[in-house]
Amino acid sequence: MKINAHLAIKGKKILIIGNRSYKNLGDELIVLWTTKTLLQQKDPKECPEITISCFNPQRLKKFFSQFFTTNELSKITFIHELPKGVRSAFYWLKNWGIKELKQFWQTDTIILWGGEILTEESPSAYRYRLVSMRPFLVAKCFHKKKYLYIMGGVQTPASPRKLKLLKFLLNRTTHLYLRDTQSVNEIKKLGYQNAEFFMDTSYFAYDWTEKTQQSTKDKYIIVNLNKNGEQFIESLISDISKYLKQGYTVYYVPVAKGANQYYQDIHYKKILEKKLNHHLETLDREEDFNHFVQLLKGAEIVISTRLHLFLIASFLRIPTKVYPYQKKIVKMKELISSLPISRSTTLE
Repeated sequence: MKINAHLAIKGKKILIIGNRSYKNLGDELIVLWTTKTLLQQKDPKECPEITISCFNPQRLKKFFSQFFTTNELSKITFIHELPKGVRSAFYWLKNWGIKELKQFWQTDTIILWGGEILTEESPSAYRYRLVSMRPFLVAKCFHKKKYLYIMGGVQTPASPRKLKLLKFLLNRTTHLYLRDTQSVNEIKKLGYQNAEFFMDTSYFAYDWTEKTQQSTKDKYIIVNLNKNGEQFIESLISDISKYLKQGYTVYYVPVAKGANQYYQDIHYKKILEKKLNHHLETLDREEDFNHFVQLLKGAEIVISTRLHLFLIASFLRIPTKVYPYQKKIVKMKELISSLPISRSTTLE
């Protein structure tokens, strides 16, 4: 299967929406590469104005500074995502609303991106995506020359109401770049043909083939657990115990660092430590991403419930074991297996 790296996106003023998973590594790498490829147009005259809607603009800009030059960063505008509730709406309007609302009205193009962006496995997926786009959808009613692109994974909903919402979006979408062939086929079965496979863009965010700089003789494995994968905790305990008995060090990666239970991975490090009665080292991925990758390369195996830790390990050709808490992991594991990427993957 051919991996295309070029996004054919129309419009001069592009707004990228979808960073709902605050401090989530996978989401950050996806939007990172999407932004970078749009800025690296061959013709400087075609280089668009990029705006990113996110939960914490200052924090995301700081993370991006590891990957972009100062000049490149100056071409990106970071704004706050639209509020989801009444109280947050008042706060948003008071602090940023009038100024930032113009970004939605003035944009030519929206890229609605993320992981499995439209799925019933995430109960709020449709509500969040539609809330994110309200001003743009209203503006599109008055200006037909506005473009909407959907990127990520899509699952055909069983719910008639959500199926109507999906078709509502498809009828207003210029093109879909979907990260697995199953998503492409499902969309085409609904009668929408402007859909094609496009690799999860975290694949392009970093030079995964770069030679290892970190040299260590220590034997270690890297693990992660999250709320969705909690059902596999006893199996993960068994996996880790086997390596501890062989003298391996265990690093735990907090892939997501958000505030709620679904995005607070460090909480599960403490649970694992208590059950194992053993201290786990923390491998931070945020402050020095290059150091994180170099250490990742030396792991004996990566065992995870987080999709993008599994994907990154696969890009680095590290043996992996992934626990599929949602359908998206099964779909991406099958995709990775069909590409000359992964070295060895076990799916539990």
